Amino acid sequence: MFVRLALKHEEDAFVAMGQANVAETLEGEPCDEARLRQTFQDYLATARPTIWVVDDFSKPVGLLMADVGEYDYRAGLFVVQKVIYVSPEKRGTRAAVLLTKELIRWANSIGAVEIIGGNDNGFQSDRTAAFLGHFGFRKVGFTMSKRLTD
Repeated sequence: MFVRLALKHEEDAFVAMGQANVAETLEGEPCDEARLRQTFQDYLATARPTIWVVDDFSKPVGLLMADVGEYDYRAGLFVVQKVIYVSPEKRGTRAAVLLTKELIRWANSIGAVEIIGGNDNGFQSDRTAAFLGHFGFRKVGFTMSKRLTD
């Protein structure tokens, strides 16, 4: 099992994992396959976002998607961990650890000042916070959401 950048021919695997992630963590939310495919094409064309997969015998079994931002008030870059997902049958393996270590390595390599991560969906938030805490992440503030549609 190892982490690498997603390959062009893995768009369908990315879409399938994206759909599974939405179904599991955002129950009842619509999932737009065309939008997932556009996100993957943006990655291929611009590396924004950047997508890594956990490769297990040539099959992607997890993914991490991140983007880079610039501060509004100071010089420097930050990285935003947008999605981390591991297929249910591979949870409890090294997959999430490998993805997170690669995120940290990459953020350091591009000179980022910090990584902002966690979850924005309320799915196992305490578990996510504890997991990221092992890597030196700390809780900062709160994320809040207000639905504007039914």
